Amino acid sequence: MRAAQQSTSRLVLQPSTSLLLQNAAPRIASILSSFTNDDTTTRHEGTEQLLVEDDVPTSSLAAKVKEEELRQWQTPHLPILTDLQLKMSLIEIERRRKLKQQTIQHDQSTNSRSTSTTSSYKNQEAAILIPLCTVQGTPSILFTRRSATLSNHASQISFPGGYFDEQLDGIGDDGDRLVNTALRETQEELCYNTDQLPTSSLITVLGRTQPVPSMQGKKVTPIIGMCNYDLPQHSTAEFERIFPGNPDEVDWIFTIPIRELMEGETSEPLERWSTSYSHHDNNGKKRNVVMGPAFHIPECSKKSEGDKIWGLTAIVLRPLLRKVFGPVFCGEGVGGNAKL
Repeated sequence: MRAAQQSTSRLVLQPSTSLLLQNAAPRIASILSSFTNDDTTTRHEGTEQLLVEDDVPTSSLAAKVKEEELRQWQTPHLPILTDLQLKMSLIEIERRRKLKQQTIQHDQSTNSRSTSTTSSYKNQEAAILIPLCTVQGTPSILFTRRSATLSNHASQISFPGGYFDEQLDGIGDDGDRLVNTALRETQEELCYNTDQLPTSSLITVLGRTQPVPSMQGKKVTPIIGMCNYDLPQHSTAEFERIFPGNPDEVDWIFTIPIRELMEGETSEPLERWSTSYSHHDNNGKKRNVVMGPAFHIPECSKKSEGDKIWGLTAIVLRPLLRKVFGPVFCGEGVGGNAKL
């Protein structure tokens, strides 16, 4: 991957020694590590129900997903999805997989190569980093906007992350190798130079959550990390010097205060279920019947029309804000403008 040119002079960064963040770190780590699969109360309190209209037969979902398949996703970590959301996701993934396979069979005779490619793609794992930071003392979260030239999810707001690579990330247990994936991909996307930092470590890992499925069937594991330095405002040249970014992967790196994220939460139709859970209203217009979270991005010079936090990024963000970051930093457990 092509890295941006960086100055070799050492950056002047202050360690994030504010009592707020330093005291919050062990509390966040404790919340993330205290969940067990037998703790059904925590499972349901740690996630938020999506809005589903009454005529959707969600009660029949349980019979369509085998318990052993659910257990592959229910690791002993804080859950992002409720059991119902997970079942709905797995059913939709299987529907898309079958549709894709039917298309392949229609276009060409099925062969071992096409079957292998589909299976390999489905079993790929990925990790993302949720980067907590302070910006001039204000608890915030760092995001990226993906490059417009990318073939997948171009120009979308996301967390840094990517696919597990056995050669680069090691072959240890899931915890170590997926943490390695998240940290490696974060460095490749943000292009920070550890030689410029006062110490070699920019991120301290606090924990992880249960994996969530992408609509291609990949396991995406969120890793929560804390930036060890107090950052300048993202609109400044100093911030861009710290995080010049890899232009092949991202075209904007920015931060949003945690309180502003909570106050800017709203809901919108969730596209991942737009086919399976939709109907036509009395005017013949197609309506999604499953609503998901979305978050407003404050105005700034690099913000483009249509920029918002949505999709998988918002699905991961909402329960973390409500059950971890909100209570720890703001003394709140519910988003400000969300009507759920």
